[in-house]
Amino acid sequence: MAFRIETERLLVRPWEVADRPAFERFAADAEMMRYINGGRGWDTARIDGWLARQARNLAQHGCCMGAAVLKQSGAVSGVGGIQPLENSGLFEIGWWIWKDYWNRGLATEMARGFVAHAFNIMQLPQIVALVDPPNGASIRVAEKLGMHRQGIRNAHELAERYPEIEVLYFTLARNPAV
Repeated sequence: MAFRIETERLLVRPWEVADRPAFERFAADAEMMRYINGGRGWDTARIDGWLARQARNLAQHGCCMGAAVLKQSGAVSGVGGIQPLENSGLFEIGWWIWKDYWNRGLATEMARGFVAHAFNIMQLPQIVALVDPPNGASIRVAEKLGMHRQGIRNAHELAERYPEIEVLYFTLARNPAV
């Protein structure tokens, strides 16, 4: 199964070598990382580990957090996709949009594509989203998807790769009638 999710304006696909400079700029930007890493940029080792984990996720599960590419220009405009939460057996959908592309509806657009892929292609019974409580934009995306806020969870309990931080925990179950 190929991991390739197309929406009206975006193509989300696995990372390519040529995408790395764009990801490095993003991961080093404190404003971009404020809800990901407390405003601290990632060093080369962390970027290497993250990209390697996405390649493993793709090989083992057929999904990953991929590059979100604008169809019209070919520019990498963010990160998004589906990945396992290894401590829970669940799969998470997630999205990061480069600040140059904020307020254009891209996060919601690609997240809708992830929901369709998770339920229709991967046949997952449920998906989750983890959101930093101050991140109002991501909360709105989860709500637009029809996800249900289940309260606060410790992110590390769901996936060892996450720090001991509290996140809003959203769920969405597949509707078998669809």
